[in-house]
Amino acid sequence: MNSKQRERRYWLKKAALMAGTGAAATYNSLYAINAIAQQSDDYRALVCIFLYGGNDSFNMFVPRTEEFYNQYAFARRNLAVEKSQLIAVDPKATDGAQYGFHPSASDLASVFSAGKLAVVGNVGPLIVPTSRDQYKNRSVPLPPHLFSHNDQQDFWQSLQTAAPSPTGWAGRMADAMHSHTSSGDLSMNISMAGTNLMQTGRVSIPYNVASSGPVHPKMQRLLTEYGRLERRQKAINAISTQDTGHLLANHYRDTLSRALSSSQELNRVLDNTPALQSDFPNSRLGGALQMVARMIAIRQELGLKKQIFFVGFGGWDTHGDQTLRHPLLLNTLATSMKSFYKATEELGVASNVTTFTAADFGRTLTSNGDGSDHGWGGHQLVMGGAVKGNAIYGQMPEILIEGPQDAGRGRIIPSTSIDQYAATLAQWYGLPQGNVADVFPNLVNFNVKTMDFL
Repeated sequence: MNSKQRERRYWLKKAALMAGTGAAATYNSLYAINAIAQQSDDYRALVCIFLYGGNDSFNMFVPRTEEFYNQYAFARRNLAVEKSQLIAVDPKATDGAQYGFHPSASDLASVFSAGKLAVVGNVGPLIVPTSRDQYKNRSVPLPPHLFSHNDQQDFWQSLQTAAPSPTGWAGRMADAMHSHTSSGDLSMNISMAGTNLMQTGRVSIPYNVASSGPVHPKMQRLLTEYGRLERRQKAINAISTQDTGHLLANHYRDTLSRALSSSQELNRVLDNTPALQSDFPNSRLGGALQMVARMIAIRQELGLKKQIFFVGFGGWDTHGDQTLRHPLLLNTLATSMKSFYKATEELGVASNVTTFTAADFGRTLTSNGDGSDHGWGGHQLVMGGAVKGNAIYGQMPEILIEGPQDAGRGRIIPSTSIDQYAATLAQWYGLPQGNVADVFPNLVNFNVKTMDFL
């Protein structure tokens, strides 16, 4: 990389930070909107909760039929959840077993039993359907750098094995659909976790919002800390209006100006919107999902018929202290998801909003003595009024060390690809059929393209 390229990258990163990490770079004024009345059944939203670090989902959702539970307990050793503590749900899985939720996830069990949540079994990164022998012999193409946090996060979000300028599947959806789904200029993709690959398209980028609102906390501190508001405001006004004659500096100026304008207008709309009656837990995830619900509440004012939200929830890399940490994480996830579903009911859009989980990977069946290590496949959750809930989808794996789906050390080979999982969500969302191959490049390798949970 030469000096000019380094300079360009530096200023683009600076511009992204000042704009709420790149939120408004391609948009004109947020309120260049011909607000149109929308019927709720015209609206669709996807909400991704990305469990950074990799959820041990084999302890989140556990077989309770005696034969299958005993096999699970033998494989998991000191990490196994007591059978008597599992919260039973009724549906049988493809393996013929009945299952139960972890005792810390009682709110997930209640939403599941109410028919508004489904479990999708053993989802993970695949290029083609892969067996244990094929993996061992390296006779089929495999996702790059399996079991690596960064690489598997990138693959989950991009579904690309290699690209000079990687894009994410939600970003490619926004590229394909934005002109048909919005009467305004705000991005279809809204991030509660900063810039992310999943929502980055060839043209579109996500609009970033904090739990406290559209003004990024770093920007808020820049404007208000140390009693220098007037001086700082003058400096920002100068930066956002003057013509330097330099291409990158002017790009930075325009980005900053649009970001400030968009943030002010969005704040105004949020401030004038009645507060939600639904209670959310006092956690980062709860706060993020509460802001997602508030953004959904103002969808008509924003002129948006389609939205994809990205929420990051970290801490799931439970190499150590898992028996203490994992239950707390599951409880936060469960209470926050249930609160969010209740908020969508309050807003009258429960059937128009589908929430789903994703994660770097599952965890190993084997215990390292105090926790589990990086795995491969894992179970995911899908929630919403349109979800065919109280059901288990996909092929549940055999919880068996050195079993037919064990890639080694209890790393379970996925039976459902991310492409199949995400393409099902995209089909419900309304992605045109002609764009499917571009958005989901590996889907062509699977005979079954979508699932039946929506």
